[in-house]
Amino acid sequence: MKEFIQAIFCAPTGKYDNLPYPSRLTDDVFRALTEAGINRIFGFGYDIREETQLKTLELCEKYGIYYLPTMNSFGKYISLGNGDEKAFKDLTEEEKAALDEEFIAEVAKYRNYPAFKGVFFGDEAGYLSFDGVARAKRVFDENYPDLEFHFNFFSYSIDDDIFWYGMANSFAKKPNLKKPFELKGDLAVTFKNRFKFYDKLVDGLTAKAKFGYLSQDKYPFESFWESVPTSVHVALFELNAYFAEKKKKLGCRFYNYMQAGQWATGTNRKHMSKGEIALQAHVTAAYGHEGFAYFPGCYPIDYTFDKEREYSMNGAGGLIDIYGRKAEVYDEVKKLNAFFSEIADDILSCEFKGVWAYGTYYNGFKEDEIKNLPDNECIFRGELPAMCRYKEESVTVESSNEAMVSVFERDGKKRYYLINLSTTEKNETTATFGKGRYVAVTDGGKIDFENKITINLDEGQGIYIIRK
Repeated sequence: MKEFIQAIFCAPTGKYDNLPYPSRLTDDVFRALTEAGINRIFGFGYDIREETQLKTLELCEKYGIYYLPTMNSFGKYISLGNGDEKAFKDLTEEEKAALDEEFIAEVAKYRNYPAFKGVFFGDEAGYLSFDGVARAKRVFDENYPDLEFHFNFFSYSIDDDIFWYGMANSFAKKPNLKKPFELKGDLAVTFKNRFKFYDKLVDGLTAKAKFGYLSQDKYPFESFWESVPTSVHVALFELNAYFAEKKKKLGCRFYNYMQAGQWATGTNRKHMSKGEIALQAHVTAAYGHEGFAYFPGCYPIDYTFDKEREYSMNGAGGLIDIYGRKAEVYDEVKKLNAFFSEIADDILSCEFKGVWAYGTYYNGFKEDEIKNLPDNECIFRGELPAMCRYKEESVTVESSNEAMVSVFERDGKKRYYLINLSTTEKNETTATFGKGRYVAVTDGGKIDFENKITINLDEGQGIYIIRK
């Protein structure tokens, strides 16, 4: 049986004597994660102590979750020479070979643990780190071909420094490194050029090594525009479409990062709605992708050091809060993942054909209210990206708001994914398909119908329709 990747980024952490927060390496936390449908924990973050990793492996085995930790050697491959550490490019061949042996030995320590699934190698490294990432991937594949290797890209919402140095290093003192080309002309980092420079970035890594999994982490419901608290960033649609095309060329799988609550500083958008939680997941699945990674999974310890984030510690951010309790988005994620477990084996066996939109989009604001806002071109207004458009002539949809229909095919039979694109309004929808019998899988059960279904879709809700 096939299953979606259902990961969390920010793993449960152990106790720190100098901090007032309990250990989250408990049966209650891991049981809650299992019940929510989580099947992978990425061990990247504040607590990568060996005792934490070993306890996590033990609890993951007990509760049927895979663990993919980050290890100390990984940063040396990504290093650009900040601080006392040499840049990877400045290592001699002997030093690189020694680093490879260190990497292999670190992974070997965990190789025989049943819950050990592979590694989370790195997050949001820049172009100038890709030689090291690619070398590590090749070394990993030679020694552990049956294990997973995960590296996460940042989105196209970046500047020049992030492109070259990575998200974390963009804030540090920049090392004096030669750049292989200039970000100018069609590659200038502007919204107009977003797919050109982003394609250069993604190809800059994937041309150097073969990756089984790709991911990116643009969070579409952060407070980019305070006066438009129901805005959705266009990247939710554009980057799902982009990677749907990219992964076909590369022969890999893609999963998307899910915004699990709110955590930003200086914002009045402090909670996520049910419609927002649902929409991002359904859109990802409807573009034919293989899974989801929730951020933050467990509320990050380092976020507690920022006074402006205090509102998010007690449930607004994460699936599990800083005290190990189920947070605000937990129940909705659990409900969504129960739905995805119902459709996983079928949809992951299908060929994704493309998407089409029907109806008029309304999401709590009008054009006159946003047309003069800075960067307003990034606000989704209902127009799907040109990539992956596919209209099935036998399908007609009448709806009170905008709906998206995604088309899949398996063994010559069509499947359809119908989504209410509004996160603020329900959507009275009538969809008609070719002659035949169908079953619609919803988060409330299954509906059999002849060739027409009328349903009042909740905010952000998606349903999966199979022709019998």
